[in-house]
Amino acid sequence: MQDHLLTDKLYLHVKIKKSEDLLSEYTYDDDNINPDLSEYLIEKAEHALPLPAKENFVINIHTEDNNLRLSDITRRIHRHFHDEYDVAKRKLRYNTRLTLALSVLGLVAMLLYFFSELYIGNFFVIKIFEVATWVFVWGAVEIFIIDRHDIRHECSLLRRLAYAKVVITNDMNINTPTYI
Repeated sequence: MQDHLLTDKLYLHVKIKKSEDLLSEYTYDDDNINPDLSEYLIEKAEHALPLPAKENFVINIHTEDNNLRLSDITRRIHRHFHDEYDVAKRKLRYNTRLTLALSVLGLVAMLLYFFSELYIGNFFVIKIFEVATWVFVWGAVEIFIIDRHDIRHECSLLRRLAYAKVVITNDMNINTPTYI
């Protein structure tokens, strides 16, 4: 019973009426998929979570168009989500670097605050370094704890879609809406 529930969660059902619905009309590259299809798959995948960490999705494409080839569709979907995953990983690396930079600036501001309190004694200089310390340290904490979680969730979701198994079913009888 539990295995059946798990496999139902892994399937993302999509209706495609014709092969042109799969391709993006905004690019010259033939490998890109339609942005509406991409958004639809991401939205469906977000609702299917939580899944076990090692499981990937199965994208089941329902169509009556016989011109769709499984190898082409699989290549397009995998390439698209691999590219999206690479962008999300770069955002995660940028997030980590920004956190480290803000932490270092916070430590420098804290040292300047400490030394200005001991040796300078000017009220305004002390307050400037105190505020700078709080701003940089809180910025690092906020970016690392709050923003990093959302980016990691996005990376996990895109990785699962990038390695998804694609299946074509030649019927339109499923009760899911068409993505467009």
